[in-house]
Amino acid sequence: MLYVPNIQSEVADILPNDEDHILMTLGGFTVGLGEAVFRFPITDKGKSRTIQRTKSDMISWITDTNHDVRIGIHRDETTYTIKEKISSGKFKNLWTFEAFSKESIWPLAFGADNNILYVKALYNGKDAIYKVNLTDESLKKELVYYNENYDVNGGLRRSKETNEIVGIGYNYWDEEYKKLNKMIDEALPDTDNLLLDKSADGNKYILLASNDNQPGVYFIGDKADNSLKVLAYKHEKLYPEILATKKKVKYKARDGLEIEGFLTLPKGEKNTNLPTIVFPHGGPISYDSGGFDYWTQYFANKGYAVFQMNFRGSSGYGHDFMKQGLASWGQAMQDDVEDGTHWLIKEGTADKNNICIAGASYGGYAALMGGIKTPDLYKCIISFAGISDVEQLVKSHRRYTNFDIVKKQIGSDYDSLWEASPLKHADKITKPLLLIHGSKDRVVNPDQSEDIYDKLKRKKDKIVEYHEIEGANHYLSNNEDRLQTFRAIDAFLGKYMPVK
Repeated sequence: MLYVPNIQSEVADILPNDEDHILMTLGGFTVGLGEAVFRFPITDKGKSRTIQRTKSDMISWITDTNHDVRIGIHRDETTYTIKEKISSGKFKNLWTFEAFSKESIWPLAFGADNNILYVKALYNGKDAIYKVNLTDESLKKELVYYNENYDVNGGLRRSKETNEIVGIGYNYWDEEYKKLNKMIDEALPDTDNLLLDKSADGNKYILLASNDNQPGVYFIGDKADNSLKVLAYKHEKLYPEILATKKKVKYKARDGLEIEGFLTLPKGEKNTNLPTIVFPHGGPISYDSGGFDYWTQYFANKGYAVFQMNFRGSSGYGHDFMKQGLASWGQAMQDDVEDGTHWLIKEGTADKNNICIAGASYGGYAALMGGIKTPDLYKCIISFAGISDVEQLVKSHRRYTNFDIVKKQIGSDYDSLWEASPLKHADKITKPLLLIHGSKDRVVNPDQSEDIYDKLKRKKDKIVEYHEIEGANHYLSNNEDRLQTFRAIDAFLGKYMPVK
């Protein structure tokens, strides 16, 4: 039987000293085998070569600063083992842990010293950055960076001058980079400033400046003459003066758990009794944050308040908070969305008679469940690439290497998964429903929207629309696909919840 690999390729190493090649990982070509590493040509001068052959259930590889394959991540059902390659064909086990466990230790990158490995692990219940000397038999972790309130997130930052790891995301522990970062923030005090790259001599650099109502400006900086020059704009025609700002808010769920969210109000003097879009995020192991996003700005520009909440199960708030969402679809996570909506009404922000619940992916599932569990709370429902059959979602991964991980994350009791599926309870939907799905969605099959549409369209008392965007993927990567999506939403809201 032909085996089609389901592990996508990715760049493992750009080989900065080799202009003709990069290292790529590519999914295994036989059932049970994981990724191999290849040196691929990027010019007509290069030749391809296998660098690391596939090893049983090895799902990822990391190179060191000599660009040699050094770390492998092995997965057996839901158990991960981090392995160090010590010679050709020989590996040493470093750490073994269960998926979603507190013992997780994820390798990230090597330091300038090829014996120093940077890893992500918990510190006081939050993801933090450590470094480990692999020559130390005890593999003692040395804490490098943490945030007492949130999980540390983002990509590691490496100095081109020293080849050392100097920070992660927006944060630095290297003094020179902290100094440069402070200088940039003083020059651009109203934006979040992300240093993207530096020249080999460290003098010139590229950064991205953005915030809630600034989609992003790329600058090129010069330390020698202390200058910043605009390089390019993201969403150039979205001017900051027409965009709305977000406000961080907090509310208590029914069991007392504190939930953090973000409230975006449309521009204008009115800030109470507003038509409102409740907009839970996808994932669900993901999170919403401050900063620009085009969905929120679209709704706010149309005159709606937009409420995003990081319900339990979201990432970013520590291991215990995230773990409350495992195998819990439609339960307390859904209650957090409902409780947030009631809180917004009580605060006086939302017009209780004009609230629409919308979402994408898991957020689309939450929107469907909101219309089922609390139909009187919402005036309409919008689901983009939403899940209607949770049982089928899990079963669809049976031929994939991550099937056991999916069952651990979403659930393995098929009776319970069907009970938590909007498709089973579709008859309880009483408000107008808009379904949108990309025909080339490889994350959530379009059948998830088609099935609930087919079930509802046969009912004379149901109002349901379905738009399939031809060629669109799960992420609306193409601009025309985004425009089609928002045109459909615009017409739907104009019909069933217009701004007066």
